Amino acid sequence: MSPAPNARRLVLLVVGATLAGGRVAAQGGADSVPVLLQAPTSVRGAGLNGAGAALVGDAGSVFSNPAGIATVRHVALEGAFRTARADAFLVAGALAWRILQFDVGVGVQVADLGSMPGAFLGPGAATAERAREVMGVGSLVYRFGLIAVGASAKGLRRSIDSVSVRAYSADAGLAIAVFDIMAIGFSVQNIAGNWNGDAPLRLPTVSRVGFTMNYVDPQESFRLLSVLEVQWPGGSAARLVLGGEAGVVYRGVGLIGRLAWSSRPTASIFSAATYGATLAFSRVNIDYAYRQEDLLEDSTHRVGLRLTL
Repeated sequence: MSPAPNARRLVLLVVGATLAGGRVAAQGGADSVPVLLQAPTSVRGAGLNGAGAALVGDAGSVFSNPAGIATVRHVALEGAFRTARADAFLVAGALAWRILQFDVGVGVQVADLGSMPGAFLGPGAATAERAREVMGVGSLVYRFGLIAVGASAKGLRRSIDSVSVRAYSADAGLAIAVFDIMAIGFSVQNIAGNWNGDAPLRLPTVSRVGFTMNYVDPQESFRLLSVLEVQWPGGSAARLVLGGEAGVVYRGVGLIGRLAWSSRPTASIFSAATYGATLAFSRVNIDYAYRQEDLLEDSTHRVGLRLTL
């Protein structure tokens, strides 16, 4: 028998393995965590060092605890933007809508990783010309009395040049909001990791428990809020976040400042302290947040807009 068929079969196997390996390498490795999951989405939450389990009433809760949108009165909108090195940027938008005892939320995040995606995704993407991540989230929440339960479905796509991979997962959350006085929140993000086992993307499961307390009536002129949250990121040590907000709002116009500190694993590059502020104009809030260092840049500035109707 001629060895030619066996030789051709061997060549095809080698080429197939090389292409498959190249696909994984181009996506930043088989154990690659999406950039979108390593940076807070809400600007208010970023100013509070990534806390979000018990920050209720904002559309951006769809990204941290879906049950947090249960206290939206009618409609809430939120947008966020930040830049990073090598012409990269992140943009996000969220919408929450109350329908009787239900709340529906949707959110979209986009990370354009600029002209040097290898700076974010590792050597496997060093020769790529362009890379982008897009994530969509849809949430449904049911509220009965002071308690709300919710769930989200999410899909994420990473594209590097002409190669794309997808990941899917879900979040679940619980929120107990006692009027405007206090809130307790619990959420589990990326339940069971990436449901698309063929994709070289890792979606680590993150559990959160949070507590917020208003020490003055937020319908009055003064604002004073404390935030406590514990996070359990998959594969990392537990993280404690302590923060607060304080300010003055008179006839719908005012300024609110926020500051937070967090413990962090020794290997983490994230700075331990963050701060931010909000300019309030009736139902419109303009948010700002700063962190000295994170995954995407040495110093990060974020701006956002929140609208409630």
